[in-house]
Amino acid sequence: MLFNSLEFLLIFLPIVFCGYFLLSKVNLKKFTNLWLLIASLYFYAYYKIEFLPIILSSIVFNYIAGYFITKDYSQNKKKIILTVAIVGNLMLLCYYKYFNFLIDTINTFNFAHFDTMKLMLPLGISFFTFQQISYLTDAYKGEVKHPNFIDYSLFVSFFPQLIAGPICTYKELVSQFEDFSKKVINRENIKRGIFLITIGLIKKVLLADNFTDFIQDVIHQEAMTEFYTTWAFAFSIAIQGYFDFSGYCDIALGLGSLFNIELPINFDSPYKSKDISDYWRRWHITMGRFLKYHVYIPMGGSRRGEIRTYWNLFFVFLVTGIWHGANWCCIFYGVINGLLVSVNKLWKKTNIAINDKLAVFITFITMVFIAPLVMLKHIRQYFLSVKSMLGIHTDFIPATISNFNIVFSNQSLKLNLILFVVSFFIIFGMKNSVELAPKYLKVKNPMVTVLLVMVFTMCVLSITKRSEFIYFNF
Repeated sequence: MLFNSLEFLLIFLPIVFCGYFLLSKVNLKKFTNLWLLIASLYFYAYYKIEFLPIILSSIVFNYIAGYFITKDYSQNKKKIILTVAIVGNLMLLCYYKYFNFLIDTINTFNFAHFDTMKLMLPLGISFFTFQQISYLTDAYKGEVKHPNFIDYSLFVSFFPQLIAGPICTYKELVSQFEDFSKKVINRENIKRGIFLITIGLIKKVLLADNFTDFIQDVIHQEAMTEFYTTWAFAFSIAIQGYFDFSGYCDIALGLGSLFNIELPINFDSPYKSKDISDYWRRWHITMGRFLKYHVYIPMGGSRRGEIRTYWNLFFVFLVTGIWHGANWCCIFYGVINGLLVSVNKLWKKTNIAINDKLAVFITFITMVFIAPLVMLKHIRQYFLSVKSMLGIHTDFIPATISNFNIVFSNQSLKLNLILFVVSFFIIFGMKNSVELAPKYLKVKNPMVTVLLVMVFTMCVLSITKRSEFIYFNF
């Protein structure tokens, strides 16, 4: 089930919301978590019921592993159990996400010839796997107690953050699930939730989705040989990815707020970053946090000398690239970002100051250049687009408005100039939704709420086709 679908917004969510607080109202608070768990598993199975046994098996496996890790065993024994559990989690993830890529790579280099298997990537497998690894490591450190099965299962499957994050820690969620004071209607949280959900729908339905046809047309027609079209293509991917993921994060926060559950902020205006390191601190914040505590620090972090620090940084971003997808474009995406972050770290040592606006511009253009990597499947396509953007082996005319407008008047490549202008204004000229939400809560004018309801209705009426969030593929 998709957040941006009529069945979710008009049927599933109202039923789950009313059932949750009705149970609380009739003094059945102890069943509210079970209600949310059943709803979350239904939400997951609705997309493809074949995936349900996978997440259930993962939950049971990690719950049992967590039970033994929290027992009064020696640290060596606990470490062995933790290692086996983490390896088991990663094997499951790698099997579904990377097995066919490995087979294709072997076949491509003629090492052997194997038939690929028809494996579908289970929805959200990266997220619920990483979230459970996080729980296991916290249990190993003695920072959490073993929960009851329902609370643990809800921690893994809570539908607002199940599919694409944020990746929560056990302490962030379970304490809230156990707090009975959060199981009564809170008007301010509902108001905040509806605001964030509406903003998220605007970003997804009215903005991100309207770039899809152009991006797909350019890829299918292999139209990445014309200077202006390729630049428009790269900008479109960067903007679509921004609003698609930002919209998802807003809706996730809003849904949590409806149930009085505060989820961690996962997106903080990354295109306003002044350098590439700052960008990655603002984009998918909880993923960065997970990799920091489960990859970077265990590898030594910055404690083992300068060269080792750069290698650790590079490796983290290599993992980030591999996580984004099972193809060479995504791996190259990780390599480039690892190199850029390392160069940025070296640059800071020079203490050379750059104008803030120029720094933001450089960072944004850099991300525009590498954005196509997460959408393309073949590295050849990416290098073709880069050559076109640089004016190599393509007709290059000094940019004027009339020249660039050729792209927007091309009937076979549907793109709207107004959409570009509005998108840039929102990204660089407005505060983000998390900053605006507190201001909205202070407004007492009922007309503002009426306007919000009208915009929400417009978004719902604009949902005419199934449109997955980009991060569903990761």
